[in-house]
Amino acid sequence: MSRIKLWITDIDGTIVDETNIFSKRMLEVIEKVKNSDTKMVVATGRMFDGAKGVADYLGLETPVVCYQGALVRQGDKILHQAPVKPELARDVIETLRNLKIHTNLYNNGELIVEDDNKDIMRDYCQGRYTTYRAVESFDNTELKNVYKLLAIVYDEEKMQSLIKYMTERYEGRLCIVRSHRYYMEITDPDATKGAALNFLKDYWGIKKEEILASGDQDNDFEMLKNAGIKIAMGNASPKLKEIADCICPTVKEDGVCDMIERYVLCE
Repeated sequence: MSRIKLWITDIDGTIVDETNIFSKRMLEVIEKVKNSDTKMVVATGRMFDGAKGVADYLGLETPVVCYQGALVRQGDKILHQAPVKPELARDVIETLRNLKIHTNLYNNGELIVEDDNKDIMRDYCQGRYTTYRAVESFDNTELKNVYKLLAIVYDEEKMQSLIKYMTERYEGRLCIVRSHRYYMEITDPDATKGAALNFLKDYWGIKKEEILASGDQDNDFEMLKNAGIKIAMGNASPKLKEIADCICPTVKEDGVCDMIERYVLCE
Protein backbone atom coordinates (compact mmCIF):
# COMPACT_ATOMS: atom_id res chain seq x y z
CA MET A 1 0.00 0.00 0.00
CA SER A 2 1.29 3.47 -0.90
CA ARG A 3 2.24 5.82 1.91
CA ILE A 4 1.03 8.69 -0.29
CA LYS A 5 -2.49 9.71 0.75
CA LEU A 6 -2.82 12.80 -1.46
CA TRP A 7 -1.61 13.62 -4.96
CA ILE A 8 -2.17 17.31 -5.61
CA THR A 9 -1.30 18.46 -9.09
CA ASP A 10 -1.26 21.45 -11.35
CA ILE A 11 -3.21 21.00 -14.60
CA ASP A 12 -1.71 22.95 -17.50
CA GLY A 13 1.82 21.90 -18.37
CA THR A 14 1.72 19.05 -15.86
CA ILE A 15 -1.08 16.59 -16.62
CA VAL A 16 -2.15 18.11 -19.94
CA ASP A 17 -0.29 20.15 -22.56
CA GLU A 18 -1.43 23.19 -24.53
CA THR A 19 -3.81 21.06 -26.64
CA ASN A 20 -5.94 20.47 -23.51
CA ILE A 21 -6.34 16.85 -24.62
CA PHE A 22 -5.50 14.23 -22.00
CA SER A 23 -3.38 11.35 -23.26
CA LYS A 24 -4.57 7.76 -23.02
CA ARG A 25 -1.77 6.94 -20.60
CA MET A 26 -2.59 9.88 -18.34
CA LEU A 27 -6.24 8.89 -18.17
CA GLU A 28 -5.30 5.31 -17.35
CA VAL A 29 -2.96 6.36 -14.54
CA ILE A 30 -5.54 8.74 -13.08
CA GLU A 31 -8.15 5.98 -13.17
CA LYS A 32 -5.81 3.73 -11.17
CA VAL A 33 -5.26 6.49 -8.60
CA LYS A 34 -9.03 6.95 -8.24
CA ASN A 35 -9.34 3.23 -7.50
CA SER A 36 -6.59 3.39 -4.87
CA ASP A 37 -6.48 4.77 -1.33
CA THR A 38 -4.87 8.01 -2.57
CA LYS A 39 -6.92 11.16 -3.05
CA MET A 40 -6.27 13.24 -6.17
CA VAL A 41 -6.82 17.01 -6.21
CA VAL A 42 -6.29 19.44 -9.09
CA ALA A 43 -4.81 22.82 -8.15
CA THR A 44 -4.88 25.47 -10.84
CA GLY A 45 -4.97 29.13 -11.70
CA ARG A 46 -8.13 28.45 -13.68
CA MET A 47 -11.42 29.83 -12.39
CA PHE A 48 -13.80 27.45 -10.61
CA ASP A 49 -15.84 26.49 -13.70
CA GLY A 50 -12.64 25.70 -15.59
CA ALA A 51 -11.19 23.66 -12.74
CA LYS A 52 -14.46 21.84 -12.13
CA GLY A 53 -14.74 21.05 -15.83
CA VAL A 54 -11.42 19.22 -15.67
CA ALA A 55 -12.28 17.50 -12.37
CA ASP A 56 -15.63 16.34 -13.74
CA TYR A 57 -14.02 15.09 -16.95
CA LEU A 58 -11.54 13.07 -14.89
CA GLY A 59 -14.28 11.79 -12.60
CA LEU A 60 -12.81 13.36 -9.45
CA GLU A 61 -15.06 13.89 -6.45
CA THR A 62 -12.54 15.80 -4.35
CA PRO A 63 -12.53 19.58 -3.81
CA VAL A 64 -10.86 21.71 -6.47
CA VAL A 65 -8.20 24.32 -5.77
CA CYS A 66 -8.66 27.21 -8.19
CA TYR A 67 -7.63 30.83 -8.75
CA GLN A 68 -4.08 29.93 -7.62
CA GLY A 69 -5.42 28.79 -4.24
CA ALA A 70 -7.73 31.73 -3.58
CA LEU A 71 -10.65 29.32 -3.52
CA VAL A 72 -11.07 25.71 -2.40
CA ARG A 73 -14.53 24.55 -3.32
CA GLN A 74 -16.46 21.29 -3.54
CA GLY A 75 -19.68 21.61 -5.47
CA ASP A 76 -21.60 24.54 -4.01
CA LYS A 77 -19.65 24.44 -0.75
CA ILE A 78 -16.82 26.92 -0.26
CA LEU A 79 -14.25 25.35 2.04
CA HIS A 80 -11.60 28.08 1.98
CA GLN A 81 -11.20 31.44 0.30
CA ALA A 82 -8.86 34.44 0.22
CA PRO A 83 -10.05 37.14 -2.22
CA VAL A 84 -8.16 40.30 -3.11
CA LYS A 85 -9.27 43.37 -1.13
CA PRO A 86 -11.49 45.55 -3.37
CA GLU A 87 -9.35 48.68 -2.94
CA LEU A 88 -6.24 46.75 -3.99
CA ALA A 89 -8.06 45.26 -6.96
CA ARG A 90 -9.01 48.78 -8.07
CA ASP A 91 -5.41 49.90 -7.79
CA VAL A 92 -4.16 46.95 -9.83
CA ILE A 93 -6.78 47.59 -12.50
CA GLU A 94 -5.69 51.21 -12.83
CA THR A 95 -1.99 50.32 -12.79
CA LEU A 96 -2.30 47.74 -15.56
CA ARG A 97 -4.61 49.97 -17.55
CA ASN A 98 -2.03 52.77 -17.49
CA LEU A 99 0.63 50.29 -18.63
CA LYS A 100 -1.70 49.16 -21.45
CA ILE A 101 -1.63 45.54 -20.27
CA HIS A 102 -4.52 43.21 -21.12
CA THR A 103 -6.21 42.28 -17.83
CA ASN A 104 -8.61 39.49 -16.90
CA LEU A 105 -10.73 40.22 -13.82
CA TYR A 106 -12.16 37.23 -11.94
CA ASN A 107 -15.03 38.76 -10.04
CA ASN A 108 -17.68 36.82 -8.11
CA GLY A 109 -17.28 33.67 -10.19
CA GLU A 110 -17.20 35.48 -13.53
CA LEU A 111 -14.38 36.36 -15.93
CA ILE A 112 -14.68 39.97 -17.11
CA VAL A 113 -12.55 41.98 -19.55
CA GLU A 114 -12.75 45.61 -20.63
CA ASP A 115 -10.43 45.07 -23.60
CA ASP A 116 -12.31 42.52 -25.69
CA ASN A 117 -9.29 41.32 -27.67
CA LYS A 118 -10.78 38.37 -29.55
CA ASP A 119 -7.43 36.74 -30.34
CA ILE A 120 -6.19 36.89 -26.74
CA MET A 121 -9.46 35.66 -25.25
CA ARG A 122 -9.95 32.90 -27.82
CA ASP A 123 -6.44 31.65 -27.03
CA TYR A 124 -7.08 31.88 -23.29
CA CYS A 125 -10.54 30.28 -23.18
CA GLN A 126 -10.08 27.51 -25.74
CA GLY A 127 -10.36 24.08 -24.12
CA ARG A 128 -10.55 25.54 -20.58
CA TYR A 129 -14.30 25.24 -19.90
CA THR A 130 -14.18 29.03 -19.62
CA THR A 131 -16.39 31.85 -20.90
CA TYR A 132 -16.07 35.59 -20.39
CA ARG A 133 -18.05 38.83 -20.53
CA ALA A 134 -16.80 42.12 -21.96
CA VAL A 135 -17.69 45.40 -20.25
CA GLU A 136 -17.06 48.98 -21.29
CA SER A 137 -15.06 49.66 -18.14
CA PHE A 138 -14.10 47.83 -14.95
CA ASP A 139 -14.94 51.08 -13.17
CA ASN A 140 -18.62 50.27 -13.54
CA THR A 141 -18.23 46.79 -12.04
CA GLU A 142 -18.97 46.19 -8.37
CA LEU A 143 -15.99 44.28 -7.03
CA LYS A 144 -17.07 41.30 -4.97
CA ASN A 145 -14.97 38.21 -4.29
CA VAL A 146 -12.13 39.13 -6.64
CA TYR A 147 -10.21 35.88 -6.44
CA LYS A 148 -7.51 37.02 -8.84
CA LEU A 149 -6.48 39.30 -11.68
CA LEU A 150 -4.46 38.07 -14.63
CA ALA A 151 -2.14 40.09 -16.85
CA ILE A 152 -1.51 38.65 -20.31
CA VAL A 153 1.74 39.66 -22.01
CA TYR A 154 3.20 37.98 -25.11
CA ASP A 155 6.60 39.71 -25.02
CA GLU A 156 9.19 38.04 -22.75
CA GLU A 157 11.19 41.17 -21.94
CA LYS A 158 8.02 43.11 -21.18
CA MET A 159 6.76 40.26 -19.00
CA GLN A 160 9.97 40.17 -16.94
CA SER A 161 9.85 43.93 -16.49
CA LEU A 162 6.19 43.83 -15.47
CA ILE A 163 6.72 41.11 -12.87
CA LYS A 164 9.58 43.07 -11.33
CA TYR A 165 7.58 46.29 -11.25
CA MET A 166 4.42 44.72 -9.82
CA THR A 167 6.32 42.69 -7.22
CA GLU A 168 8.04 45.82 -5.93
CA ARG A 169 4.90 47.97 -6.05
CA TYR A 170 2.72 45.48 -4.15
CA GLU A 171 5.31 43.86 -1.89
CA GLY A 172 3.63 42.45 1.21
CA ARG A 173 0.17 43.31 -0.11
CA LEU A 174 -0.31 40.98 -3.06
CA CYS A 175 1.15 37.75 -4.41
CA ILE A 176 2.59 38.16 -7.92
CA VAL A 177 3.54 34.94 -9.72
CA ARG A 178 4.02 33.68 -13.23
CA SER A 179 1.85 30.71 -14.16
CA HIS A 180 2.64 30.52 -17.89
CA ARG A 181 5.05 32.24 -20.23
CA TYR A 182 2.24 34.68 -21.12
CA TYR A 183 0.41 34.95 -17.77
CA MET A 184 1.13 36.89 -14.58
CA GLU A 185 -1.24 36.08 -11.71
CA ILE A 186 -2.21 38.58 -9.00
CA THR A 187 -3.81 37.28 -5.81
CA ASP A 188 -4.07 37.93 -2.10
CA PRO A 189 -0.87 36.96 -0.21
CA ASP A 190 -2.80 34.13 1.47
CA ALA A 191 -4.04 32.84 -1.90
CA THR A 192 -1.37 30.35 -2.98
CA LYS A 193 -1.55 26.72 -3.92
CA GLY A 194 0.65 26.07 -0.89
CA ALA A 195 -1.85 27.71 1.47
CA ALA A 196 -4.66 25.71 -0.12
CA LEU A 197 -2.64 22.52 0.31
CA ASN A 198 -2.07 23.31 3.98
CA PHE A 199 -5.82 23.79 4.38
CA LEU A 200 -6.54 20.39 2.79
CA LYS A 201 -3.81 18.79 4.88
CA ASP A 202 -5.58 19.92 8.06
CA TYR A 203 -9.04 19.27 6.61
CA TRP A 204 -8.23 15.61 5.98
CA GLY A 205 -5.65 15.11 8.73
CA ILE A 206 -2.89 14.20 6.28
CA LYS A 207 0.80 14.61 7.09
CA LYS A 208 3.26 16.43 4.83
CA GLU A 209 5.21 13.24 4.14
CA GLU A 210 1.99 11.63 2.87
CA ILE A 211 1.59 14.19 0.06
CA LEU A 212 2.98 14.19 -3.48
CA ALA A 213 2.74 17.45 -5.42
CA SER A 214 3.48 17.95 -9.12
CA GLY A 215 3.78 21.15 -11.13
CA ASP A 216 5.65 23.09 -13.78
CA GLN A 217 5.66 26.83 -13.01
CA ASP A 218 6.60 29.33 -10.31
CA ASN A 219 3.01 29.44 -9.06
CA ASP A 220 3.46 25.79 -8.01
CA PHE A 221 6.46 26.62 -5.81
CA GLU A 222 4.61 26.94 -2.48
CA MET A 223 2.58 23.80 -3.22
CA LEU A 224 5.67 21.69 -3.85
CA LYS A 225 7.42 23.21 -0.84
CA ASN A 226 4.60 21.97 1.41
CA ALA A 227 4.58 18.40 0.05
CA GLY A 228 6.58 15.37 1.11
CA ILE A 229 7.51 14.45 -2.47
CA LYS A 230 8.09 17.31 -4.88
CA ILE A 231 7.82 16.54 -8.61
CA ALA A 232 8.82 19.11 -11.21
CA MET A 233 8.18 18.54 -14.88
CA GLY A 234 10.98 18.46 -17.42
CA ASN A 235 9.33 21.59 -18.85
CA ALA A 236 9.24 23.26 -15.41
CA SER A 237 10.67 26.66 -14.52
CA PRO A 238 14.22 26.76 -13.11
CA LYS A 239 12.87 27.98 -9.76
CA LEU A 240 10.66 24.91 -9.40
CA LYS A 241 13.35 22.49 -10.47
CA GLU A 242 15.63 23.85 -7.73
CA ILE A 243 13.40 22.50 -4.93
CA ALA A 244 12.19 19.31 -6.65
CA ASP A 245 12.97 15.86 -5.31
CA CYS A 246 12.53 14.51 -8.83
CA ILE A 247 12.50 16.09 -12.27
CA CYS A 248 10.46 13.89 -14.57
CA PRO A 249 10.16 13.97 -18.37
CA THR A 250 8.04 16.71 -19.95
CA VAL A 251 4.27 16.93 -20.08
CA LYS A 252 4.34 15.85 -23.74
CA GLU A 253 6.07 12.66 -22.58
CA ASP A 254 3.52 12.07 -19.79
CA GLY A 255 6.43 12.43 -17.40
CA VAL A 256 4.35 12.72 -14.24
CA CYS A 257 2.87 9.29 -14.95
CA ASP A 258 6.27 7.74 -14.25
CA MET A 259 6.32 9.37 -10.81
CA ILE A 260 2.75 8.38 -9.95
CA GLU A 261 3.39 4.78 -10.94
CA ARG A 262 6.52 4.79 -8.79
CA TYR A 263 5.43 6.65 -5.65
CA VAL A 264 1.63 6.28 -5.57
CA LEU A 265 0.74 3.08 -7.40
CA CYS A 266 4.04 1.39 -6.45
CA GLU A 267 4.24 -0.38 -9.78
